[in-house]
Amino acid sequence: MPILPTDRNTFTTHVQVLIVGAGACGTIAALAANESGAEVLILERDAEPTGSTSLSSGQIPAAGTKLQKAAGLFDDTPELLYRDILAKSHGECDHAIARRIVDEAGATVEWLVDRYRLPLRCVLDFQYPGHSRPHMHASPSRLGSELLTVLVAAVAAEGIALATSAHVTDLYADASKRIRGVRVRRPDGTIEEIGCDALILACNGFGGNKAMLAKYIPAAVDLFYEGHTGNQGDAVIWGEALGASIRDMGSFQGYGAVCTPHGMHLSWAHVTEGGIHVDRDGRRFSDENAGYSEQALVVHRRRGGIAWAIWDERCERLAIAQHAHVLAQESGAIRRHDGVASMAKAI
Repeated sequence: MPILPTDRNTFTTHVQVLIVGAGACGTIAALAANESGAEVLILERDAEPTGSTSLSSGQIPAAGTKLQKAAGLFDDTPELLYRDILAKSHGECDHAIARRIVDEAGATVEWLVDRYRLPLRCVLDFQYPGHSRPHMHASPSRLGSELLTVLVAAVAAEGIALATSAHVTDLYADASKRIRGVRVRRPDGTIEEIGCDALILACNGFGGNKAMLAKYIPAAVDLFYEGHTGNQGDAVIWGEALGASIRDMGSFQGYGAVCTPHGMHLSWAHVTEGGIHVDRDGRRFSDENAGYSEQALVVHRRRGGIAWAIWDERCERLAIAQHAHVLAQESGAIRRHDGVASMAKAI
């Protein structure tokens, strides 16, 4: 995926704004650019938009929104969300970016709900680790694919072009390193070249690229990867080739309760409401409430790289509100026991 030199100003096909990736980031960027009057084209490598958005729980943190106030939550503010982000990241995040995100998140959520009918509501029955208030906004099923379906429908309704099975392999740049267009490969091997005035890379991270993981996050290279296989670090590789610097490459989000071998999440409410994790010997080995990302490496380092999650009926009533937890239950990953002896026998 090199940067190809070009002195061309024209391509057979040309758009003002070209977006690589049709997940939440790409579709929302397309809607915003379209509202500003730009001609937009989204290129998606898969046969249909899925990506990391569909694999997520689709929850969006924002503070001081109309949705929160309508639900009776009046004391949340962008400043509180900003402090929570800094505290959870031990101050290691980019403070300016964190500030911009918290200042814009509320208005963005309200815009998506009011303008494009994104089905969001406040999550009041579960508070994320490290959050001082219920900041999260989610769809009724708390499933990212539900949000993406609405976003893709909004893109279509606005008449924004979206090409699927269109894998961007190379970028064209002039002598000043200004992007002039892209090269696209189709499943049948056909090559297309598309010019643009502006390029937006919304093609996520590098979790599916073992070589990049070994280089930047060696502690995670052997973790079970449940993300989208298309996350190959394309944007990072292109950016570096154009002379961009990189930061925070060792940062990642794990999840300490992925059912094996089912590959499904247990809702973290099973922990925040009082559940525990034990190892193969039945011993509790950590403070699970440090967070689900932190717990991923803690579990990975136990003998066999596994843990058993134990919780009660009260936790289950709250956890089941998340669709991933419903899927885990339906798959047989969750088992009910009437006491310690029964659990010990199963383990």
